[in-house]
Amino acid sequence: MTNPQRREFTWFEGLAFLLSAIGVQLCSEFIAQWGPYFYSPTEGGGRTIYVALGFVLPMFVIGRLFDAVTDPLVGVWSDETRLRPGWFRIFPVVGRRRPFIFWGSILMTVSGIAFWYPPFDGKSVLNFAYGTLLLCLHLGLFTICVVPLNALGPEVARSKEARIKLGQWTAIGMILGLAMAAVLPGVLLKALDPARHRAVAGAGTSYSAAGYQHVAILFAILSLFLFQFAVWAVKERFEESSKNVRAVTAGEVMRDMYSTLGNSVFRKYLAAFFLFSVGFLAVQRVLPNWAEVGLGGDEGTVTLMMLPFIGSALLTALLLAPLLSRRMPMKWQLFLAFLIIIAGLPMMYFIAKAPMPANTKFLLGGVLFFICGIGQGILYVLYTPLLGEIIDLDEQRTGRRREGAYWGAHGVAFKAGQAASIAVSNLCMSLFGNSVENPAGILLVGPISAGIALIGLFVVWTYPILHVTRETFSELITEGPGMQGGR
Repeated sequence: MTNPQRREFTWFEGLAFLLSAIGVQLCSEFIAQWGPYFYSPTEGGGRTIYVALGFVLPMFVIGRLFDAVTDPLVGVWSDETRLRPGWFRIFPVVGRRRPFIFWGSILMTVSGIAFWYPPFDGKSVLNFAYGTLLLCLHLGLFTICVVPLNALGPEVARSKEARIKLGQWTAIGMILGLAMAAVLPGVLLKALDPARHRAVAGAGTSYSAAGYQHVAILFAILSLFLFQFAVWAVKERFEESSKNVRAVTAGEVMRDMYSTLGNSVFRKYLAAFFLFSVGFLAVQRVLPNWAEVGLGGDEGTVTLMMLPFIGSALLTALLLAPLLSRRMPMKWQLFLAFLIIIAGLPMMYFIAKAPMPANTKFLLGGVLFFICGIGQGILYVLYTPLLGEIIDLDEQRTGRRREGAYWGAHGVAFKAGQAASIAVSNLCMSLFGNSVENPAGILLVGPISAGIALIGLFVVWTYPILHVTRETFSELITEGPGMQGGR
């Protein structure tokens, strides 16, 4: 008997999703992780401060909110795009999603590089204006590329087994991309900064923007090739699966952005991921600061601390997550993933504050990150199957496939969480301290973030257990008016 997932997508298409997931991380995580630190590093650390700490918060919040607004617009736009190219397509790429990925990845290459070239060497309001504009532009182009890419997942993989398999391909790409975008720069920033080489030769400690700029160029060009590979490797399935999809009027297009919120299961999904993202990403934003003031290190320390995280996440996605999917409903897998990560966040404070040798702190930090990586590995695999069954449930109710609308709404919640996470971390540092002499604000981000993410864990507790796929709409227990679900 043929394996269902093999009928639905080929290994070559799975590889394309893996490589494109690496591209997603290169385009987003490098800016998210290192952007705030680049524009406003820790005071007294010897690096150029381009924007005062108080301006970093509005810069990245404005960028993320702009990004969140574009997500549902692009999602619905791609849902309603004609399969065959019209006269307005300069390059005739066939499909609903592929043209967005094609053009978005090309234009994003420019914005992803330009962000790291602020016009003035020092604190300036013009640096703030420049950084905000370029960040909005880059994240808007990122949306144009990534939302249609994500919408291809539930279309290509229609059964639970195939979605778990595709989730594995994507998870491996996300983890490898995270290693490259958030971990590898710790080494590359030092290696590609000529000022630090002069410092080694006896010129004293010195830092420049060149390391960040060279890494940005490298990542932008590499991500372009990875996205373009997906454009030409993945076959869209919409024509084969649209026999039961009715025509959509112009008035319904805008309503699609809001009608997804009528899905009660999806509302819980959004609430859980928003709250978790606020907590988890707030800690991620201050990792360079934490490594500097809590462990006495620098950018390279982030790499050393994240290696066990990446290793455990990769092993989990390859080995543990598929095993859990056969024995545990997705609701409880999500609960377990959240629980593991949330439990580790407050420990960053205690490790930094504990009166112990630096080597011991490094060791405990590595163990902590290894454990948290297990939760992250589970989480990466779950994105596609979780949202896929919600989209199937919507099709059962409406008779329409709206992958783009749902992934767009998912992006709104996730990016609103990113904006809120920046607010949490920056406000904490502004109120309690962001310097080598007074690092309390940096260290308190972990415990405060854990409390916020814990609320998301309670939301997951109320999440239903669904038994629906596009191939076979199983009988479900009615949960509410117009919706179906089960516990």
